[in-house]
Amino acid sequence: MKLNYMQCWNGAMSLLRAHKEAILAIAGVFIFLPTLLFAEFVIPPADNGDEDMNTLFAIYSTYFNENSLSIVASNIAISFGGLAIYFALAPSRNSTVAEDLTAALKAFLIYLLANFLSALISVPGFILFLLPGLYIMCRFIVVPPMIADQGERNPVELLRKSWASTRDNGFAILFFILIIAVVGTITIGVLDAVTGVITGLATGGTGWPFIENLVAALTGTAFQLIITAVITSIYIELTGTRADISQTFD
Repeated sequence: MKLNYMQCWNGAMSLLRAHKEAILAIAGVFIFLPTLLFAEFVIPPADNGDEDMNTLFAIYSTYFNENSLSIVASNIAISFGGLAIYFALAPSRNSTVAEDLTAALKAFLIYLLANFLSALISVPGFILFLLPGLYIMCRFIVVPPMIADQGERNPVELLRKSWASTRDNGFAILFFILIIAVVGTITIGVLDAVTGVITGLATGGTGWPFIENLVAALTGTAFQLIITAVITSIYIELTGTRADISQTFD
């Protein structure tokens, strides 16, 4: 089945509308809050832009060493929240938020292992050239909704099924995700810049970091929700999860 961009996008928006209460509750606690707290309490590495590679390596090594616990904790929380949202959006499920969180917790280790294996397989593609690596990652992109919807718990089988489901659509998926990523990045950048200008003018140039971090966390969370819904919609279309895809999104 060839990927239909318009149908995938409309499906993603319908998924977000249909499950808005559940995904907002999960995203608020496990994506937005960790992102905001990390921005508030972890000082980013400072560089002037003219450092050599050795200096940059030293700066970022110190940053990661000093903040390793915060980095790991926030990423685990955000990854878990993302998986729970896949469970909330899975077409075969009609569960409460508590049930989605419980199911995500039981499958979280499998999810991490499958992600690690897919990244490991993609490494040669990135070493050879950027495009093959991105292509391989897109062939494994429907692993999370498969975990949520099909209940598969074998990481190797998940990768095999995802590879089979995305056959002849790897570059179509890559192009679709790149469009969304570029538009989303530009939109987030503009909103962050406007927020910085407004807070700067309101405070005489000193800015208001909390408001800036709040806006950045909100826009980043919204972007992740859109990507998650789009990936779920891609999975539904390519796997033919429902006989009538339009009914799934009504």
